[in-house]
Amino acid sequence: MSLLELFLFFFKISAVTFGGGIVILGMVQLEEEKRRDIAPEVFADMVSLAASMPGPIAVSIAWLMGRHYRGLAGSLTAVAGAILPPFLIILMPSPFIIKYSDVPAVMGFFRGVLAGTSAIIVLVIIDNVKNALLGKWWNLVPYLMVISLIGVFDLHPLLIMVVVIAMQFVHERVTAR
Repeated sequence: MSLLELFLFFFKISAVTFGGGIVILGMVQLEEEKRRDIAPEVFADMVSLAASMPGPIAVSIAWLMGRHYRGLAGSLTAVAGAILPPFLIILMPSPFIIKYSDVPAVMGFFRGVLAGTSAIIVLVIIDNVKNALLGKWWNLVPYLMVISLIGVFDLHPLLIMVVVIAMQFVHERVTAR
């Protein structure tokens, strides 16, 4: 993928995607599945890494995919493509959105965006669980643990991430022998 293609790939997705990083991840995943340039396991690792990195997920996945295709120049180009549309979208129409936010058509637009965004988030979760399993039941354990520990015991997600990463590391070391 050329630098221009990388820029346009992320620019197009970022320009039409409402709902934040998870939704952008879903759109990137859908587009990447069409291209089939990156192995599903590698892309699943990129998604996991992007979701766990600090900062916006869209920037993280753009950085990782850009680096995969074109190194540092690819990362910078992909990130520029990912951040330019939201910047312009916020800068230009925000005075009008604020002024007309109580107009029924504008309210309806944002309700529609919410519904579409929710559907994409559900699809991303389903795809990530399928990719994480890849025939190994053990990979489902961290998902179930995290959901249980946050939902039932109200533990901090960062603490849980550290523990789960350590468990996966130990598991990989043990099974490699």
